Amino acid sequence: MALTTKIIDGDILMLRVGFADGMIVTMTVGRNGKSVTVTPNDPETTERLSSIFHWSADKVGEPGYPFTSLSQVIYGMETLARSALNVEQFIVGLREVLEVSDRHPSAEAGFRPTSFTVVDLSPSGNGWFVDARFQNGERFRLAINKASIGWAAEPPEPTRDKDVMDLLSGLKGARMSTDEDVALLVMEVAHHSSDIAMWLESLRSTTIGRG
Repeated sequence: MALTTKIIDGDILMLRVGFADGMIVTMTVGRNGKSVTVTPNDPETTERLSSIFHWSADKVGEPGYPFTSLSQVIYGMETLARSALNVEQFIVGLREVLEVSDRHPSAEAGFRPTSFTVVDLSPSGNGWFVDARFQNGERFRLAINKASIGWAAEPPEPTRDKDVMDLLSGLKGARMSTDEDVALLVMEVAHHSSDIAMWLESLRSTTIGRG
């Protein structure tokens, strides 16, 4: 499992990922543009990551693309990095979640098509706000902070919504999960779900798998 450091401060966005094998990847967005560095120096890996990073940054805000800001891209990258054992797994995951191709043969494994779900993740007071809009017209809004969880879905379904609240409350109460972890997981699963029912089932399966 990789260790990550993230900075999002005004015009500066930075993600540093340290893998178990000693490789360190740093991705930065600032006034001078976007950059990727790899330590120890690895030109091929740097080129592949740069291609993915620039492609996804250029796609931000386009209709149908799941990320609407560069900060969301950074959050998505961090989520992937936390579960990647090495940079190759990281690249494969980036291609899948960010929906890009660096045309490298080894990165073809595990690719799946987008669900055309749009998810917004943003800080909100002392917590996080997730707004997911699915391709079938369904939508949910989740607010999570230290004191509470707020959930609203369109259309509402009382039984399903209770199941959602029970699951999210369990995730929030887990000692290994922070509010940010829960929000990122909710966003990540929603990106690959076509409706709320699929999202709930996938989230439940992911949670069981982690347990």
